[in-house]
Amino acid sequence: MVATRHWHSTRHHEQQADAARRAAEHLRAAYRVAAAQPIAVIHQRGLYLTVPQQHRQATALRQTLPPALAEQVLAEPGWPALAATLADAEAAGRDPVAVLTEAAARRELGTATSVSEVLVWRLHHLVDLPLQPAPGQPASAPPPARSARPTQQHRTR
Repeated sequence: MVATRHWHSTRHHEQQADAARRAAEHLRAAYRVAAAQPIAVIHQRGLYLTVPQQHRQATALRQTLPPALAEQVLAEPGWPALAATLADAEAAGRDPVAVLTEAAARRELGTATSVSEVLVWRLHHLVDLPLQPAPGQPASAPPPARSARPTQQHRTR
């Protein structure tokens, strides 16, 4: 919708550009409703990553994205969910830098409200990761293999 709006705007099709803008707003609202629960679960898991895991995922992010964008993502509220997703990709045998590079290159990130959430969804599709916890695993609990308590400072700079 963003591309459609831009295309129509450059051709002075104001009504079509406005319709594309409104459609994008509706799609964003629908996304927020549909994504709230899965993102909350992934975010909670990200809070339980160990400090070495947090550092490893932050390093992968910094190796992949331009410095200013990487620091923006690390400061976003969605960073713990992205860190958890990168850890899941790593646990699935994938190189976090390689999959993050592929996810970031798929489409532009400049219009994203939350770059970290966009990358979470792209990574889940690339690596075919589940969006829901495994059967028998409560949504609010950390994964069984991780016993570390969440830290107050979950962002790595």
